[in-house]
Amino acid sequence: MAAVTIYIIIAIAIAGIITLISLVTYNKRLEKITKGELHDTHSKIPEPGTTAGVTYKTVLIGLTIVIVLSVSRLNGMIDGLNNTINYMKGTQHQMEMEILSLQDQLAQSGRLVAGSSWTITGEDLQKKTVDLQFSIELNQYSEDTRVTLGLGTQEITLKKTAAGTFSGTLTTDLFAYYDKLKIFIGEGNHTTVETEDFQQYLFWDVLPLPFMTCQFDNKDSFGKIKCNGWYCYSYELPEKLEKVTVTYIGDGKELKTVDVTSEVKEGAQIQIDKDLTVEKYLALRTTVITKDGYRIESQNDVVFKASPEYHGEDYERIYDAAGNLVWDNEKYN
Repeated sequence: MAAVTIYIIIAIAIAGIITLISLVTYNKRLEKITKGELHDTHSKIPEPGTTAGVTYKTVLIGLTIVIVLSVSRLNGMIDGLNNTINYMKGTQHQMEMEILSLQDQLAQSGRLVAGSSWTITGEDLQKKTVDLQFSIELNQYSEDTRVTLGLGTQEITLKKTAAGTFSGTLTTDLFAYYDKLKIFIGEGNHTTVETEDFQQYLFWDVLPLPFMTCQFDNKDSFGKIKCNGWYCYSYELPEKLEKVTVTYIGDGKELKTVDVTSEVKEGAQIQIDKDLTVEKYLALRTTVITKDGYRIESQNDVVFKASPEYHGEDYERIYDAAGNLVWDNEKYN
């Protein structure tokens, strides 16, 4: 745009100069005609202003046509450059992905561990433990290769079960936090330590944790909130569910508690009371009782009036059969 503006200013200046020169030349010729030094072929002598205006407009139109053609050409060049830049960006992104892939392959090629897997083979909710079966595959090994596995504060020695495969079973805490799996590969007096990603919490695969989906509409009515909508739950391990209740909480006060066990097992949508009214927020507290006596309690704010003073009170807690708190997302995360 700056270049086009400069072109227009230059064109106007050139048109002005050409018009000025034409006007001076015309005035000199007109002066000679009036003195009788020259004879004009026209019967009527045009006004100097008219002649200047026609000349200026003619020159300006011609220059405008030239500018339009030039700008069109520049736009075509700019479009071509933009296409080239976009192509180069795409090529650069592809090259970056290929480099990352090569780096990953290079890193993997230097690793002794080709892969790892684990499964839960047993659980004891009274002791709060689970049994894990591990299998580690190595890229390089010998008859003297030793493999030890470390998870949290525990270590076990794995046994060779196939060519390059070492396996073993570990009993560990159900509610402990895990991040990495350590693998110690020993060869003679030399030990190499490598790590593998591991699931943070094992109870995710043991307890029926609720996952809520909801859709709510709310309207402001004289400073209060009218709530309408529905919610439903999906569960892993639904066969472990004993009872599910939902408590409606408005502005920190319990409004009512309903048994939704059958709806949850059917995966049905649950409608809230029409035009349920609160002042600041509506929360749903879900309480799950498992067949082992565990209680899983979670609270979610589903409708609220946004403000700097508002602070959500969402949480998730797990209690054992004796009522002891064994996990709290605010405490352990």
